[in-house]
Amino acid sequence: MKYIKKLDTPQSFVRKTQSLTNWDSYHRCCNRQKRALRRYILKYEQNNLCVYCESKITPKKESSHLEHIKPKHLDIENLTFDYNNIVVSCNGNCHTEDQDHYSCGHRKDKNDTPYDDELFLNPVELENIREYFEYNIDTGNILESSKDINKTNYMIRTLHLNNGSLPLARKKALKTFIDKIKKIDNAQRKKKIIEILNKENLAFISFLRFKYKGILKT
Repeated sequence: MKYIKKLDTPQSFVRKTQSLTNWDSYHRCCNRQKRALRRYILKYEQNNLCVYCESKITPKKESSHLEHIKPKHLDIENLTFDYNNIVVSCNGNCHTEDQDHYSCGHRKDKNDTPYDDELFLNPVELENIREYFEYNIDTGNILESSKDINKTNYMIRTLHLNNGSLPLARKKALKTFIDKIKKIDNAQRKKKIIEILNKENLAFISFLRFKYKGILKT
């Protein structure tokens, strides 16, 4: 997971929602606007990556959905149309057709464990959110760092970030990246790695940056 810097609330979203009282009414009246909002958030805030697992996604409803970080039922009046509480998540099925292994936003909503604001690591609030996670490069699993084991484990469990297919997808992304940089001249390779990974737009970017953290810190 990485920090998401929210921009100013789009005025089109303000206009469409100012007279609405619940999310269902927005869902019924504004499908075109919802897709436009997903497109805007993905392009300008999330680099076309899922806010949680960092899979590459599109604004199409088959690929992604508008996600309330803090469940709107906790405070209908203030959380439902709070733009800073709205991000874009994958639908959990980017890399699997097995619903038991779905991940991210929809999985969060279906968990038996209730949302815990004290444990949930909010990607639009925590600029250092990457410090809570480490990775096993060989298996592709996301792991807890020493930052706060309880919070990190809560996130991994709640979002199913190590579901059956995500670790493999991370490993495939790394292999693709390695194959790409092998084609770069040795003298320019380190500079190019830093340049590419600082763009933050590759799938599983946090996993890739963890692999090359030694280079990125120099």
